[in-house]
Amino acid sequence: MSTGDSKCELCGKVQWKYKCPRCDKKTCCLACVKQHKVETNCNGIRDKTAFVKMKAMTDMHLLSDYRMLEDVDRSIDNHSRDPLRRSGVNKVVNNMKKIAEKKGLKVKFLPYPMSKRKNNTTRLTNYRTGDFLWHVELIFPHSDIKYTEKRVHEDTCLGDMLKTFLHPTESDPVKRQMLKSYSRTPVEDCKVLMQEEGLPANFKRYHQLDQKKSLCENLQGKNFIEYPTLHIVLPDRDDQYPLSTPK
Repeated sequence: MSTGDSKCELCGKVQWKYKCPRCDKKTCCLACVKQHKVETNCNGIRDKTAFVKMKAMTDMHLLSDYRMLEDVDRSIDNHSRDPLRRSGVNKVVNNMKKIAEKKGLKVKFLPYPMSKRKNNTTRLTNYRTGDFLWHVELIFPHSDIKYTEKRVHEDTCLGDMLKTFLHPTESDPVKRQMLKSYSRTPVEDCKVLMQEEGLPANFKRYHQLDQKKSLCENLQGKNFIEYPTLHIVLPDRDDQYPLSTPK
């Protein structure tokens, strides 16, 4: 170890004594530890899922992975013993699955502990024969903003939903101000895209949806997880969103 490498990376005055489990920052005292957490927004907790090369693997990494798997197994066991989650939630999800299949919707519902499952507010107007009231996530990439609409009726026209965000007179003025990047483009010219599921992470493709059709009509035959996530893209900036090949 060189002399420069042995110094505290915060104060640079004395030899380091501690190494942060998360970011490997080397510090010499409690004050420097606290300072590094504030400056780098680091919580000091090792990322158990961080990638480690095979050559860098040690017994400590293996032990940590084993303990993490035990924690996961314990959480699953606790969940299975919870009568409320085991019965009530599963009945609701099973009903939604059956009705979705009848409507030609290929939606996949995740186990309850998953965050996307917990955040999903999708409901049915009637548990047996009702329509969907969808939880819809809208991403406006050119303004770096994401909105969530709760309980959107499946018969809602996509174009009408977009107007509440982008129409020059009918939209919410606060939202319109936040979405200034879209102000010069007519609502009907914006592209509504939904990422195709089931593809490799490095091979993204998108379905282009029809603003003139309802939410339900647009979702038919398309795979998605929990609820639809829509990307609202300007027509002259869609090169980063390659479209799916029609099957």
